Amino acid sequence: MRTTPVAGVLVTITLAFIGYFWMNGVKDVLYTAWYYLFVKSHRVKLPYRPLVREPLVLLVYCTRNDFNSDSLSKSMRQLYGNFRTVILDDSDKEAYLRQVDEFAATNQVEVVRRTNRIGFKAGNLNNFLRGAEYDFFVILDSDEVIPPGFIRRMLDYFAANKNTGVVQANHVATRNVTPFQQKFAIGVDSHWPVYQTVKDEYGFLSLLGHGAMVSRLCYEAAGGFPLVVAEDICFSLAAREAGYMTVFAPDVTCEEEYPPDYLAFRKRHNKWTQGNMEFIRRNTWPILASRQLKWYEKLDIVLFTYALPLTAVFSLFIVINVVVLPLMGTTFRYPLWMLVPTLLFLLAPMANDVIFHWKAMSKRKLFSYSGGSMLLYGSMYFTSLKASLKSMFGQSVFLVTPKNAAHVSFKEALTVTRGELIFALVIMAIAIVFNGSILPVLLLAVPALSASYLSVRHQPTLKEMEEV
Repeated sequence: MRTTPVAGVLVTITLAFIGYFWMNGVKDVLYTAWYYLFVKSHRVKLPYRPLVREPLVLLVYCTRNDFNSDSLSKSMRQLYGNFRTVILDDSDKEAYLRQVDEFAATNQVEVVRRTNRIGFKAGNLNNFLRGAEYDFFVILDSDEVIPPGFIRRMLDYFAANKNTGVVQANHVATRNVTPFQQKFAIGVDSHWPVYQTVKDEYGFLSLLGHGAMVSRLCYEAAGGFPLVVAEDICFSLAAREAGYMTVFAPDVTCEEEYPPDYLAFRKRHNKWTQGNMEFIRRNTWPILASRQLKWYEKLDIVLFTYALPLTAVFSLFIVINVVVLPLMGTTFRYPLWMLVPTLLFLLAPMANDVIFHWKAMSKRKLFSYSGGSMLLYGSMYFTSLKASLKSMFGQSVFLVTPKNAAHVSFKEALTVTRGELIFALVIMAIAIVFNGSILPVLLLAVPALSASYLSVRHQPTLKEMEEV
């Protein structure tokens, strides 16, 4: 700082990036350790409560060219009298429109279609809910399956606290028919009960888009769903500011489907990143200035919600260390001891999955999953970077995750992942030019180069797709 102030400032910025990365690692360690050491064995199960009356509950099924009659049929088998089902259909493909109409006619289900597509899923929900009669509503995505006792049990959580506005259910991944799902879907089963349980007690728990029940009072107090991509967390924040809490129901387990292949996973990741960046742009100052949110809730939001979009900002870390400092003739060597926490926190996100599945899975399969997951999420860096920049300087777009696998040849995979490949080659070339080595960018380049391989490695064969 005394001899070359500009370089000193740049080094300070890079240390801030490392600090944020470490803090996220600490979060993963603490959430996992706290759950298994203190929460899991000491959590008191909410008692069942007798109903004085049966409030009117709506099952609100949202679909856009991905209608799943089997999932909706199973969700409608509720052990509860006063409920009805409504399909909010945003489809524009004739085949899906016909499927919805046939299902509705057979099962006496109401279908609502709007004349515009403003506001994505949020606009679809608001279009119906603002004129409907109900006491509570349940949000169902196209692949969602809620258990028969869902409504009845969720009402117990609302009765337990008058400030409860949203009850979010637990989830597991089922119907894993493709190799990609069978390889990676176990992360869903371990993430939900651990992280959401701890967030429920010590962080900011959010509505997670599906498998949740919302009260009419909460919906109206929050002003409806904000017309954004990440309508769930934005709604939760508005509800919190209005005095309503989101709580987690760990004993109510719903079913969801994991993305069927790498390209579907990438599309979902793209949507999440755009939604979170939009959330950051809209809500950073309100979060910091909020008097309703506790300090640890604000920290929880920053650690969980800001991580994906901050990929774009993290690029500055690479530019500073790989390009700018070498151009200035300045070198900054990190102490060797810093490798220890860095490597530990790089592995930290896998800790919960390993502990959760340790007894039930073979160790070979578990460690294969852990290594594959690190490669999978590492390959999403370019997608996160592109999505963050798009949302930062443009408009975020709601992307529907494909529900069916698409078989691609390796040649086709090279084409659809050319962005990742070009990105890897460019950063390696830059690193060689300015540093004489690719080591500074190795953790980014290797996963990006593996994108084509991941696209074809865990996909069903043509014969398997025909059988499905």
